[in-house]
Amino acid sequence: MLVAAEEGGEAGLWVVDCAGPGVEIERLQVVDRSRRLATVVLRDSPGVKLRGGARALRRSLDAGAVLLAADAFGGAKRCLEMTIRYALERVQFGQPIGAFQAVKHQLANLACDLEPALSLWWYAAHAFDHIVDRSERHAALAKAHLTDLFDRAARECTELHGGIGFTWEYDLHLWFRRSVFDRSFLGEAAYHRERAATLAGW
Repeated sequence: MLVAAEEGGEAGLWVVDCAGPGVEIERLQVVDRSRRLATVVLRDSPGVKLRGGARALRRSLDAGAVLLAADAFGGAKRCLEMTIRYALERVQFGQPIGAFQAVKHQLANLACDLEPALSLWWYAAHAFDHIVDRSERHAALAKAHLTDLFDRAARECTELHGGIGFTWEYDLHLWFRRSVFDRSFLGEAAYHRERAATLAGW
């Protein structure tokens, strides 16, 4: 595993063997059941320091932000697809609920918000590989916007499903839980927006 730590006042990254001496790993019970998370305690565990120091640490965090943005886009799209399918199947007052203006408009608004967001994380991934001097800001923007959007999409889609959206047996709650994790892991949207503004010199 990669471990962030300081040596001589400078941050850096170390590779540590999970099965090595002094490593204690305890699995956590968390909201998002689609991922395995754990607490890790290191007691004089040996590790190999990676070159790059603080820059390597920042790059790994940026990579994580871009990957979370991509995950959030896919999760939001899945929530929308599930809800469109449900709205076309669920009949109320003699017609599918997707025929009702309030439902149609909510789904259309989500689709209009989601589709342009694809370019945001694609560009963040491109910048990470090819425009390194600007990649940190684009990673922050993508993480902030996409995880916020995933959270909103999951909430609205759950509401549009009505009662079944809140049931344990229906898979939508798995995506809702995942959206909560994506939003908070590696920093909330407000933190990344402030970071992006600082990097832009605002």
